[in-house]
Amino acid sequence: MIYDLMPVTLADYPGKVAATVFVSGCNFRCPYCHNSSLIKVQPPLRAVNDILAYLSHRRHLLDGICITGGEPTLWDSLEGFVVSVKDEGLAVKLDTNGSRPDVLADLLNKGFLDYIAMDIKAPLTKYGDFVVRQEDIFNVKRSINIIMESGIEYEFRTTVNQNLMGMEDFVDIANCIAGAHKYVLQPYKYSDGVLNEHICGTKPCDPGFLKRIKADIIDLLPSIVIRG
Repeated sequence: MIYDLMPVTLADYPGKVAATVFVSGCNFRCPYCHNSSLIKVQPPLRAVNDILAYLSHRRHLLDGICITGGEPTLWDSLEGFVVSVKDEGLAVKLDTNGSRPDVLADLLNKGFLDYIAMDIKAPLTKYGDFVVRQEDIFNVKRSINIIMESGIEYEFRTTVNQNLMGMEDFVDIANCIAGAHKYVLQPYKYSDGVLNEHICGTKPCDPGFLKRIKADIIDLLPSIVIRG
């Protein structure tokens, strides 16, 4: 379900002035999640029609929108919303955990997406710490393949928390997505909304660790960005 709108951002859609739409409801339970209030479906703070009216009014100032969550592909009305946005001439970036590859494939086949950012939570062998259903691990792998073959702009990204993963885990991830257009390392930052402070801790990620990860996997992933 759609939840709220950030009217303008320069950070959420690379290279574009965008609005960000938040969808509530998520099927993963990531310990470091900073939007944990959106894991459960929440009553919307803004109606869909109001958001579409804003986008129509501001389309001459915006390049596109970012749809994030929660997990947007769980929203039954996602396609209809995306069609309405495309009708305004805006580009669409979708953030996803990759758990619903059929939804991704359908939107891509219809030409409705311009950019996908997919979170790679961990090596596939460690996804049990993040997912509710075992079948989601298979779906994540399918989504990786679909995105890499999509022909549109995309990025894979991982939140780096040293309490959860070590260097060898990032080598495993790099092998899984070898040759990807872009891989983004996002340093963990503690906030009041973190789902599991006990596991994740409160210390920020060591910048030196981020640089070592990049150096170790650069041969597999030539475009690595440290963001945040």
